Order: sequence, then C-alpha cells, then structure tokens
Amino acid sequence: MTSSTRFSFSQIDPDWERPAPSPASLRKDVLIWLVVLVVTLLLNAAYHSAGLLGDDSEQIRNSYWAAAGMTLPLAARRRFPLTMMLVATLLFFVLSYFSVIASATLSYQLSYFAVLYAGLAWGKNRAMTWIVYALICLIVLLWFMMGWVVTDAGYQIIGIEDYQGGLFSKPTASYVMVIFTNVFYFGCAAIMGRTAWSQAYQRTILSAQAQQLEAQSAQMAEDAVTRDRLRIARELHDSVGHHVSSMGVQAAAARRALEKKPELAAEPLANIEKLARSSVTEMKNLIRVLRASGEDEHSSGTSKEPQVVDILSLASPTVTGNLSVTVQVSSEDLTMLSTLQQGTQLSMYRMVQEALTNARKHSAAQRVVIALRTGGSTHEGWAELEVTDDGPGVGSNSKREGSLAPTSTHQGYGVQGIRERAAALGGTSCVGRREGTEGWRVQVRFPATFDTHS
Repeated sequence: MTSSTRFSFSQIDPDWERPAPSPASLRKDVLIWLVVLVVTLLLNAAYHSAGLLGDDSEQIRNSYWAAAGMTLPLAARRRFPLTMMLVATLLFFVLSYFSVIASATLSYQLSYFAVLYAGLAWGKNRAMTWIVYALICLIVLLWFMMGWVVTDAGYQIIGIEDYQGGLFSKPTASYVMVIFTNVFYFGCAAIMGRTAWSQAYQRTILSAQAQQLEAQSAQMAEDAVTRDRLRIARELHDSVGHHVSSMGVQAAAARRALEKKPELAAEPLANIEKLARSSVTEMKNLIRVLRASGEDEHSSGTSKEPQVVDILSLASPTVTGNLSVTVQVSSEDLTMLSTLQQGTQLSMYRMVQEALTNARKHSAAQRVVIALRTGGSTHEGWAELEVTDDGPGVGSNSKREGSLAPTSTHQGYGVQGIRERAAALGGTSCVGRREGTEGWRVQVRFPATFDTHS
C-alpha cells in the first residue's frame, strides 16, 4: 500500500491534543451531574405515579437504581472522556438487564448520549478515540440485533408479538428500526462531538495566530524604533560629527598660530565660527527631518538638505584644514547625479563626508581625491563614488581598521554607516587599503535611474 492510499486518522482530525478542562469546569461537571440526577429521579417518580413502571416493587426499585446509575459517568465525562465512554456503555448493558423499562426512558438515553458526545469532543488521542467509538458502535449493534431479532425481546416489550401485517416481517421490521434509530443516535453523537472538537481546534489556531501577529507587531515596532535610533546616530555622526571634527582641526591650527604668530589665528577662528554655524544648521535640519512623519530617508528630501553638488564644498579649506581635497567629476556626470532623488543625493553626500572624516582623523594622509562617476543607460544606470587618500593609518593598521569597521554594538558609526547607506540604495561598498600603494579607498556603487526630463 502506497503512502497516497494508506489511511491515517489525521485525515479525519489533525494531530492536535485538546487542552484539559480547567478545575472550575470539572467542578461544574459534578454540579451538572447532581442536577441531572435529581431531575432523573423526579422523572422516574412521575413514571411511577403514572403506572408506567408496573406494580412489581422489585422492578420499580430497580428502575430507580438503573436510572440513577446511568447518570454517574456524567460527573467525569470530560476528565476521563474515553474511560467514561466505555464505563457508560457497560452500565447501559448491565442496568438494562436489571430494568428494561428504565433503559427506554428519556433521561437514560440522554445521559448515555451526553457521555458519547463528551468522549468525542474531549478525547485527547484522536486515533484511539475513533477506535473506541467504532468498537462501541459495533458492540451496541450486535447487542440490539441479538435482543430484537434473535430473541424477539422487542416484541415482548411492546406487546405486539402476535401482530401480523404490514410491509415487513417482524424480524425485518425490528432490524430496520434498530438500524435507523441507532445510526441516527450514534451518528448525531459523532457529528456533534467532532464539531465541538473542531471548533475548539479552530479557536486554538486563531488564538495562536493572534498571539503570533501580536508578537510580530511588537517586533516590527521594536525594529522601527531601532532603525530610527540607527538613523539618528548615523546622521549625527555623519553631519554634526564631521563639522565638530573639522572644528578640532581648526582649533589646533589657531592654538599653534597663537603661540607663534597671533595675527594668523584669525582665519582658523573664523573657520571655527563658520563650522559652528554649519553644525547648528545641520542639527536643525536633522531635527526637522526627524519630526516629519512618514518620511523615508531615501524618498524625497528637502531643498535644505545637502545634495550631490554640495560635495564640491567639502573640498573647501574651511572644512578640510591642512588636508588637500580634490573633487573629480565631469559636468555631465554632475548633471546626471543631480537628477537623482534628493534622499539618494543626501546619502552620497553623507558617505563622502564620512570618508573624509576618517581620512582626516585616522590617517596621516596629505591628499584626498573624491571621484564621482555615472554609467549605463538613463533607466538602468549606475552611480559611483570613490574616496582615496595617500596616507597610511596612524599608529597600527588595526587602529584604522577599528575606526572603519566598528563592532555591531556601534552600528551607524564609521564605515558601518557607509555600508548601511550603500545597502539601503541597493548597492555595494568596498573599504580597505589601496592595492600597490599606500593609502585607503572607499568605493560605493549602486543602481540609479536618472531623470533627464526634470
């Protein structure tokens, strides 16, 4: 038998175990049993008063005991569902032997039905549950066939053993009644029990999905906060940090000038003033952008944010101090780059700015070259920036490596910020020593679409 044709109980019910009822629910089951017991005894008293139990005192007494005994499995029907199904079936046969009349009463039949329903609704092992239920159905069917067809007990009970007529013979009529009555009885118990189990399963699945969605929502909110924190840290480092670093260079130049030629300190001090104002402007722009709700870093920016053309100003001595900076870009490439989204231009500016800061702070370079290039077609093009210097790292090589590749706990700083911006643009970044010569290189290339109609 192949796997495609082999039967599995998982085809009927999923492999899921229904959680056990709470202690409060189990106590409620006992209370319900007591109520059913009282009602059953009252109904039996009504049957007695109506003369339906006969006039035999032993038969009447057995009827009370049988009716009451059949309610016992109700007290633990959800605590031990399969066990109570078997116990109730055994009681059904045994008590019917002592009181045939009691077995035909409404309370007797409903008590047994409720236990069967609970067994199918609360059975933990679904394969075993269906096996036990099928076995019970088979036993009950054989018992009724023996009682109604083989021994003619059914005719004797209802007093029609001498009746002749109708479409069916007596055995056939009894067989039809037994089959249809019990198919309906056990079929309803199976359908209702499985429906209750399936509804509980669906509730559990929906609850788990709701918890998963809630956890995902919380994680997304946390990730959004983390991204915002990284963005703020990156912007502060790349913008204000760059100006503060330049102010440090100019302050050192002013201090040396004051020691030798105080009249030469005026220019560095003026540069410090300009850089301080630029820092305040950058800070205001950063705060304004962060306050703007729903604005993505790489969507449309504002005209006050630095753009590609502002990279030319990074070569100013006011910014670079004693570092010689050259920007290499053709007018055609500059025009093409200026058509990029403002958020993309801002990212390019920040990456160049950070590369300059690293060259000034962490190397003995004297000269830095900034190269901006474009290529490809208008709609499937690429843009590239490259910043190279001619100096080795100050001190050990690992120090400059450390400044360029901070640990994960400091993401958003140094070259990590460059890599994050490059990745956000869908591009690649290459940071390291220049081959065949001293110096360092930062190269970023990303796909670009140029708006030549703007």
